[in-house]
Amino acid sequence: MVRSRESLEEEIRQATPRSQTQWERGKRSMPGGIIKGAYWSPPHPIYVDHAEGCYLWDIDGRRYLDLANHHTAMILGHSHPAVVEAIRREARRGMGLGAPTTLEAEMAEEIVRRVPSIEKVRFTNSGTEASLHATRLVRAITGKPKVAKFEGAYHGSHDALELSISPSMDWAGPADAPNAVAAHDGMSRTSEEDAVILPYGQPESVELLLREQRDELAGVFYDPKAGIYDLPPEFPRFVREITEELGLPLVWDEVVSFRAGLGGYQATCSVRPDLTTFGKIVGGGLPVGALGGRADLMDLLDNTQGPSRLGQSGTFSGNAMTLGAGLATLRTLTPEVYGHLERLRARLHQGLETVFAVAGVACQVVSEGPLVNVHLTDRPVRTFRDAASSDKELSDQIGLSLLLKGFYGWGGLGIALSAPMTSDHIDALLSALKDTLAEPEA
Repeated sequence: MVRSRESLEEEIRQATPRSQTQWERGKRSMPGGIIKGAYWSPPHPIYVDHAEGCYLWDIDGRRYLDLANHHTAMILGHSHPAVVEAIRREARRGMGLGAPTTLEAEMAEEIVRRVPSIEKVRFTNSGTEASLHATRLVRAITGKPKVAKFEGAYHGSHDALELSISPSMDWAGPADAPNAVAAHDGMSRTSEEDAVILPYGQPESVELLLREQRDELAGVFYDPKAGIYDLPPEFPRFVREITEELGLPLVWDEVVSFRAGLGGYQATCSVRPDLTTFGKIVGGGLPVGALGGRADLMDLLDNTQGPSRLGQSGTFSGNAMTLGAGLATLRTLTPEVYGHLERLRARLHQGLETVFAVAGVACQVVSEGPLVNVHLTDRPVRTFRDAASSDKELSDQIGLSLLLKGFYGWGGLGIALSAPMTSDHIDALLSALKDTLAEPEA
């Protein structure tokens, strides 16, 4: 069942020699030969030449069905005509204008229209920046030093929240009261002291930890893990209820989960957080982040009436090309498009369960909106620790085999469906997966 990693990696080397040569070239001028660590996977990165619709072509001329869609950002697929035209239009008007444009209000109004909890919005360059400013905002509002987040949640690369994302079990602590574990060396020595780590799916433990720490807590950050963990909607509703009762601002992370529907996953759950961070699809494929929420909270960023308590800016924050691409994306994401994606999700979810069951492989399929995750474990996946029990080696072998069959991006954040996909693409993936699981070891 599934060929060995060694034979799969060797076949990839043979099939993608130009990618290997490009990687060797990159090592001379970049750490590890790549521009960011997320692009690394053995035996070498696959270098992309161009993309269109739901396909990628590598520099060796091989075509792949794109299952990752730029870390879930390309919900309309690549080079959607409306997005390309929006970028061209803004490029013709000028790049780096250094002054406001009418697009700012148009984009802000679109987000406000879609998301009931949002009254005002500020734009940043990334989800990380949005998360960073949200952290400062809740600390300024409350005057308290600590922030709470859930174990396994990622809210960007900054010291306040890049903790206990995928900690070693040797350091993680009890499941019902996890330790705060810094993700990297070099982070501030106070990062762990100023963080409270909460367990997903355990309301009693969450309530106990929040009540114990409420006098020092500035706010609670919540990543719904929609389509990643199998959490019922009742759990985020509980998180909202307990934070309201304790007077703790709730910051909802929609960077990934906003693709779940017109109003993001918070609309699916009927939750109204105090603040929300955005990224990925709201930029239409360009760098983006946004922070929105209640007007009284967001107005702390207003410096038009004199010095504000907080500063938020950035040379390229809310640049016209990003806003144009993002606005074109959101306006194209109609209920009909979401209906199409939902039908693909249901077909893929059921198909994956069937293929793994027939192959006799323990598997948990989790899906929400256009995001589907496969965990190779026999236990329900509701927490980081559950997900860590998945057979990563087997999953990696499956990913390598599918890559050779023309499917890019197995693993990672999961299978990110895009609008250009059809039921034929889903069936082709399921057929390739069936063949992969039936291959004799070599």
